Amino acid sequence: MTTFHFNGQHLDNDLVTSISSLLDAFNIPNLLWGNYLLTVYGVPTVVDGVSFVVPDALSEISFSTIAEAGFHLCSRQLDCPHSNSNQCQPPYKHLHIDDELAILLYKKSDVLWEFPEFEAAFHDTSADIMFASDARLPPATLGRGRGRFPHLSSVRIPSPSRYCEALILLLCRDYGTTRETYWLAILTYMLEFVDGTDILNEGGLTEGHKQFYHALKLGDPTMYPILKDLHRDFLKRRLPQVKQN
Repeated sequence: MTTFHFNGQHLDNDLVTSISSLLDAFNIPNLLWGNYLLTVYGVPTVVDGVSFVVPDALSEISFSTIAEAGFHLCSRQLDCPHSNSNQCQPPYKHLHIDDELAILLYKKSDVLWEFPEFEAAFHDTSADIMFASDARLPPATLGRGRGRFPHLSSVRIPSPSRYCEALILLLCRDYGTTRETYWLAILTYMLEFVDGTDILNEGGLTEGHKQFYHALKLGDPTMYPILKDLHRDFLKRRLPQVKQN
């Protein structure tokens, strides 16, 4: 059992590893998410905290485990930008590292509902999951993200292909809302900075997602009717909808 306790450490790979290992110690499978994940893929972006996706049934114990490790409860409630945003998916709950940086927890059903169940995927050799220290990920590069963790790490991340598929599903779910623009921007970053590398090419995507990804990559206007069709199919399958604020 980990004895980690937060006492003001700066947000870096070591702290991210400590948080993930803390959850692991309580048998809570978790995947890195958000902007910190983007930087591991090699996308240059502002990091305003670290996010994890956890199974729905373990979301409350995830929060209490991190809180008991010494991270700060939010005192701003709905006034906090980490919990009140119409532009992107709000977390299930969050805690603070400091006034600006936060740890955000997302339920699997809110962002990765078609992803394999974590418990099974984590115990099998899976093309869906990588370690953040995987040698196939890029190293830290000037003008890019921080890249792979330089030391062996237990932090797990979605493979870039599965991440892009999740973004396309989120685009379908939030079609016609302000969040659609957010997901499209993230997917565009993946195309600009990660596509064509050893870890991402359109051939790794499933057929329905691949068509939209390819059109977006080429700037082909057919991406709009393709997305509309994907949204229509999404509604027919009655996948989760998130109520907009």
